[in-house]
Amino acid sequence: MKKVLIVEDSRVQAKIMSDHIRTVTPFETVIAHSLAETVMAMDREGEDIFLAVLDLNLPDDPDSQITEIASAKGVPSVVMTASFDEKVREKLIAHNVVDYFFKSVAELANLENLVERLYKNLQVKVLVADDSRVARAHIVKLLANQNYQTVEAVDGMDALVKLQENPDVKILITDYNMPKLDGYDLITEVRKNHRRDKLAIIGVSGQGGHSVAKFLKHGANDFLTKPFEVEEFYCRVNQQADILDIVEGCRGNAASKQS
Repeated sequence: MKKVLIVEDSRVQAKIMSDHIRTVTPFETVIAHSLAETVMAMDREGEDIFLAVLDLNLPDDPDSQITEIASAKGVPSVVMTASFDEKVREKLIAHNVVDYFFKSVAELANLENLVERLYKNLQVKVLVADDSRVARAHIVKLLANQNYQTVEAVDGMDALVKLQENPDVKILITDYNMPKLDGYDLITEVRKNHRRDKLAIIGVSGQGGHSVAKFLKHGANDFLTKPFEVEEFYCRVNQQADILDIVEGCRGNAASKQS
């Protein structure tokens, strides 16, 4: 069974986090209170670790090496920290940290929601349409960091083919400026057969202003302006996945009542 590794020097806080995560997810938890214990746990549990929740302020880790170690071992991680600045943020992003939270009771609920979201994302397929190989690879990498399955399309026409081949795609992320079929026309074609509450579309463009309105008018659920921050990307994509889950849940409840 997959497990969540909780790294927290406060034994009380660690138990609270462990109890909450075990309540809202199907995961067992493993607790470590120091960097040394964390390394041993990562080596011992190996691929069984679904996610590590890391305390950035451990007594035996004054240089906050824990995120670098987790990244080197291929362990996805979420960071809890009492202090934060731009230098810390850049370091976390460089180490492919899934997300970060401040230590507080309020943020604990957000952490629980994220762990649950990351688990659900294993079953969510996202289609990325962009003619730029570099831009497409960047988005795919960010999606993989959030556990999404990905399918790539090199232009708008290719996206229609890939969507037909993958009817289980839940989210489409499309650039505007593409050959053969641009983002606006792609969305128009997609919306002929796919409703907003079944397939979420996020438009991406380096042009702001009226581009936002045009994407939304053509049927997009949301919009991102290039260059976007990693955190904004994660929030917008996960938010669309959450909305689809809510709508599907409401639809299921309505169907059960009718039967």
